[in-house]
Amino acid sequence: LMVWLAASKNGLSLPIIFEPGETLTHENYIEIVLPHALSESQRLLGDNFIYQQDNATPHKHKDSIAWIKKNFPRFIDEKKWPPNSPDLNVFDYYVWDAKGHSMHWDKVKSYDSLIDEIKK
Repeated sequence: LMVWLAASKNGLSLPIIFEPGETLTHENYIEIVLPHALSESQRLLGDNFIYQQDNATPHKHKDSIAWIKKNFPRFIDEKKWPPNSPDLNVFDYYVWDAKGHSMHWDKVKSYDSLIDEIKK
């Protein structure tokens, strides 16, 4: 199961849940994820925000970077990231753990019910 999610000082974005076996390419990152990230960032933060992403291959593709620079108000690219910063690993170490603890696992009986719980 692959889920895209963003975190901000005002809360979490709505998730994007990919189909089983689907992989993230720079094409579907640009077509699906980035427009969603932009609208969710605006919903949560207005127009005054900085977009930052990790170093996944689709994220750093030249076409992805061009789309981000054209559409997001501000962007921190990988050249400006602090080395080995734990602040950039908030999902790995906190968000998914907290989400897992807040889910009603007794209601998860199928793939669809898992998706429903993730979306809550």
